[in-house]
Amino acid sequence: MSRETVPSVVILGEDWTLTAAVRGLISERWPGVVTAEAGSPAGLSAWLERYPAAGVLLCLRPHESLPWLDSLSPLLWDRAVRVVSPTVWYSDRMVLGYLGYRRAVSTDTLTGWLPGRQGAGRCKGGHPLSGFMDEVVRGAEKRRGGQELPVPGRMSRTRTACLVREVQKESLRMLPAQVTARQWFILCRLTDGMKGGQVAALTGLQEKTVSLYRRHVLCALGMEEVKSGMPLYRGVMVRESLQRYPSGAGLTENRYGQPGREERMADKEGEV
Repeated sequence: MSRETVPSVVILGEDWTLTAAVRGLISERWPGVVTAEAGSPAGLSAWLERYPAAGVLLCLRPHESLPWLDSLSPLLWDRAVRVVSPTVWYSDRMVLGYLGYRRAVSTDTLTGWLPGRQGAGRCKGGHPLSGFMDEVVRGAEKRRGGQELPVPGRMSRTRTACLVREVQKESLRMLPAQVTARQWFILCRLTDGMKGGQVAALTGLQEKTVSLYRRHVLCALGMEEVKSGMPLYRGVMVRESLQRYPSGAGLTENRYGQPGREERMADKEGEV
C-alpha cells in the first residue's frame, strides 16, 4: 500500500502528554493506521506532505487557540479533522462554530478507552472517534497525491483581536432562547471578576436575583458544573488575553500591535 493511500492520522498539540495519550488510544483501537505527532503548524505541514490523505486531530483548548485554528483552516480544508480538548465550555463551542469546525471531543469521553482501562463510557455507545476514523479511511481511498498542499495563514495580534470581537458577538447571537440579553450581560460582568453585590448595584437588582441569573444562564449553556474562579473566567467569554501562539511563531506584530521585526525590515527594503 502506498503512502498516499494508507490510513493515517497526524496529532497536533503542544501538550505532549495529551498528544501521546491520544496517539496511543488510536494505535490500540486502530492498529492499521499510521500515526504521527506534530508540535507546530510547520510540523503539521511537513507530515501532511508525507501523508497527503491524513486526518488531523487538534489537541487544543479552542477558547485559547483562535490563532492556531484560524491559521490552520486553509491547510485542513477538505480533510478529516476533529478537535480533542480538555474543555468543551461555551467559549470553546463558539470559537469552533465561528471558524467552521465541529464540536470538540472531550478528553473525559476518551479516558475510558485508553489502553488498560475499562471506563463506564464504553457502555454508552461507540468510540468517540469512530466517525472521525471512518472519514480518515474514506479520505485515504481518495488519493490526494500530486495536489499542492495549501499554506497555513499568517498569524497577527490584530487579526486575533478582530476574531475575538467577532466570536464575542457570535456568542451573544447564539444564546439559547431562554437566556435574555440582560442575563447574559450580568453573567459577563461576573466572569470579568465583579462580585454579586457589585453587579446588583450596577443593575439595580437584588444580589439574590443576580445569583439566580448566573445559575440559570450557566445551566442553559450546559455549564452547570462551573461555579466560579478560572472556569467561569475562561468558559463563558472568549478573551484576547488568553490566546496562545505556537512557540517561535513569526507574528506580524509585537505584543503592542506594532509591526514586528520581519515587517520593519520589509518596509526598509521597500523604501526608495
